[in-house]
Amino acid sequence: MTTINLKRYYPYMTENVMLEVSDEIAAALSMGGRLCDSYKRQKRRNGECSLDTDPGFEADVLRQPMTPDEYIEARETTFALYDAMAQLPPTQARRVYQHYLLGMSKAEIAAAEGVGRSRICCSVERGLAAMKNILKKSL
Repeated sequence: MTTINLKRYYPYMTENVMLEVSDEIAAALSMGGRLCDSYKRQKRRNGECSLDTDPGFEADVLRQPMTPDEYIEARETTFALYDAMAQLPPTQARRVYQHYLLGMSKAEIAAAEGVGRSRICCSVERGLAAMKNILKKSL
């Protein structure tokens, strides 16, 4: 039998309470303590990291929420961009949408459509220039 101090495992306890436990339980508690200490060292060395989500989630949580004015402005900008994209020729609009909104690379778009990458690059660039002109006229 091994004697352990419960205050070490339950930080909310205000006084030392000694308890006799079996050797297996003492070994499990000791291993858990070592794993916890290891995690704390990793956390200090690598910065704060959430275990249940993608890295970088904490930055999103710390960001201030949008004000109603910012929210309305963001929606209007989004609507204006989609409206400008709707005025492009269908092929150009599809390629701009695939590249910027779906995140496909120009090479992936070229492979899917069976055309050269340079044709996709030119089409996307011309589409962006046309959208820029459309947006300038609408403002």
